[in-house]
Amino acid sequence: MPTLLRKIGAIVFLTLFTACIEETKQEKENELEIAQKEISSICPKHILQNKNNNLNISILLDLSDRIEKGNQMEKDSAYLSSLAKAFISHVKTKRLLFLEDRMQLFFNPEPSNQKINEISEKMSIVFTKTSSKNSIEKSQTLYNKLPSQLYHLAKADAEKHKGYPGSDIWRFFEHDVKDYCIDDCHRNILVILTDGYMYHYKTVMENKGRTSFLTPKGLSRLKLNKPNWRDELEKKDLGFIPATTNLNDLEVLVIGISSDNESAYAQDVIEAYWYKWLLEMGVQESNIKIKNADIAKNMEKVIFDFVLNK
Repeated sequence: MPTLLRKIGAIVFLTLFTACIEETKQEKENELEIAQKEISSICPKHILQNKNNNLNISILLDLSDRIEKGNQMEKDSAYLSSLAKAFISHVKTKRLLFLEDRMQLFFNPEPSNQKINEISEKMSIVFTKTSSKNSIEKSQTLYNKLPSQLYHLAKADAEKHKGYPGSDIWRFFEHDVKDYCIDDCHRNILVILTDGYMYHYKTVMENKGRTSFLTPKGLSRLKLNKPNWRDELEKKDLGFIPATTNLNDLEVLVIGISSDNESAYAQDVIEAYWYKWLLEMGVQESNIKIKNADIAKNMEKVIFDFVLNK
């Protein structure tokens, strides 16, 4: 019996010793990664170590003719207000020393109306250890009031130019998403308000079953209006052409997916296109959330859960 106990004790010791070595090795690797990032960035060590608690929220607005549909402007305004509420809720939980959080607004292409750009600048907010309590409270007021002004200006601009310029989401991912939305010092979140269709006259590319766009008419031509639509989508390798790669440090929340298509599966197909696209560009599956254009009350919970990582 003593021999058996000694053997068991030896096994337990070796197991714990091996675990300690692995844990120490992992700690050293983490420290090395932090040190390397600290050298190559402007982030101090205490900010890098707190990376997952530093929010970098980017919002991409689809200012295409989707905003003419139903009460979409009111819904989008409410979504933006909820985003600000979640963001500020997070900021208020942090000690002043560790404040390194920001939220910014983007369009692609850039609106020709300078007033829209001015509103966008006001809605781009940064909180650091020098920020005042008053500036934090003021940010919520901005997000409650300014979105409706922005949308009315966009609508007036479209009437003036006899049409919307469209939203070039594909090019934003190709040229801008890494530069504008990803930072080593932060947890990077991109929120896209869109109906899920993508089209811009300057970005029309096709490669077999892959495209840089998806329109209501194009969706109808795909004839994916049957229960086996998913099998057909994979068999024909339908989807968006990947616009970039290595988006593993980005989380993406897409809000507003909807379809006027008569097919009962149209919305599901649009969501599948987006999931496939984001996954192929390197976004981790657990970091993707795609929702339809639900009422603001329901969407607020989704936004809070995603932003606050619940």
